[in-house]
Amino acid sequence: MTTMAERSRPPSRTQHHRTVKRELSETPHPAWVEDMLGELKPQWDAVTDSPVFARTVDGGVDDEVWRRIVLEFFCVVEAFPKYMGVYLGRTTYGKAPGDLLARDWLIGNIRTEALHAQWFIDWGVGLGLTEDEILDHRPSPEVASLYEFLWSVSYRGSVAEAFGAVNYAIEGTTGDWTQLVMPAFRERFGEDKYALMWLAEHAEYDDAHPREALELIKLTVRDADDRAAVKEAVRRSLELFRRGFDACLG
Repeated sequence: MTTMAERSRPPSRTQHHRTVKRELSETPHPAWVEDMLGELKPQWDAVTDSPVFARTVDGGVDDEVWRRIVLEFFCVVEAFPKYMGVYLGRTTYGKAPGDLLARDWLIGNIRTEALHAQWFIDWGVGLGLTEDEILDHRPSPEVASLYEFLWSVSYRGSVAEAFGAVNYAIEGTTGDWTQLVMPAFRERFGEDKYALMWLAEHAEYDDAHPREALELIKLTVRDADDRAAVKEAVRRSLELFRRGFDACLG
């Protein structure tokens, strides 16, 4: 095992970020991951099949429904880097398998999330909301349940569970549903780049974050019990996400 004294001087931040990304290139899934993905496909599809997305694709943007979605889900968007900060604090500098890569990936992606809350507000403003309305809104029980569950799994679950519930389930399905509705919002907003920024960031990037999160789950999962817990955390996250969108339809 390489000792601290034997390690070479760390590269620059940019070089190091590229190294982390390279080391999280997709690897063949072990059988338990394949089984998990197959078993959870109905819950994943249930998010992207939510009627709110189908209606937007078929009929265009319903401003009232999407204002409600922005109001409801702002709490989750604003908390996203905070969730990651919680389980970042539970990683080590290489004392446990996968922890060093998990630590460095989280540090880089917390930085990436820095502007997302403001972009989400800009989206809501484009739909006719005020910033104060977004900041002061109290979410419905359905979305509050998702918000609280993600806090809970970040604090009380394993690092692998947190990666599954937060980064894999929520970021992964968000990449899918934003791609579905992006054409309608481009038509709705035209050249208003500020109103489109949050959507574009999630719809137009590749699947790197959820794919890397899946790799980090494989690297940090501890044992068979943890594997089972990861599956249930992903399942619960997806189920609550779908319920939140359904509640926004009234």
